[in-house]
Amino acid sequence: MTDMNDKPKKSLLKRILKWTGITFLLLIILIIAAPFLFKDKIVALVKEEANKNLNAKVDFGDFDLTLISTFPDFHFVIKDVRIVGINEFEKDTLASIGELSTNINLKSVLSGDKYQINSVVIDKARIKAIVLSDGKANWDIAKASADTAATAEAPSEPTKFALQLKQFKISDTYIVYDDKQGDMYSRLEGFNYELKGDFTQDVFVMENLLDIAKTTYNMGGVG
Repeated sequence: MTDMNDKPKKSLLKRILKWTGITFLLLIILIIAAPFLFKDKIVALVKEEANKNLNAKVDFGDFDLTLISTFPDFHFVIKDVRIVGINEFEKDTLASIGELSTNINLKSVLSGDKYQINSVVIDKARIKAIVLSDGKANWDIAKASADTAATAEAPSEPTKFALQLKQFKISDTYIVYDDKQGDMYSRLEGFNYELKGDFTQDVFVMENLLDIAKTTYNMGGVG
């Protein structure tokens, strides 16, 4: 009699497990597919928010999100990023980046305690930093929010948020610093830089690799 009562229970349990598994699988598929299904809307939203919060024009080309082949990490790539100034700097491009990529541990994002970023790579970038004769700099593009003053006055509270960055890399980059006020000009060509370390620790080993193909420096007409 007991066996007969147990069979419906086992059958019900199997069905529950089956549909739970199917639901979980569908959720994973949806999470993976969402960036591609709504790609155009995501791109438009990111551009809109960036331009809304910056005193500059931001644009970029295609982006790609990979999760399956890199699981449990996800790999994000964005191409042809451009940040162009406005007003006095409307003819100057602050930065153009051929490719910006990052690899993030998915588990760390879900847990929320410590974001583990395996790598951030900037490839084939052209950066032009300008200071006008009145001291205004083209990289000062962040708009002040309405609550900036209130935030500055409010006492800071400790936070549990931590960011673990394992690798930061810049490759094949061209950098110009043109300071009209200080009468100084500097140019770095073929700039390559790599930084490694766990920056969440109080004491850690940091690795730096720097290579510059060509440098130009001029100050006060002397270079």
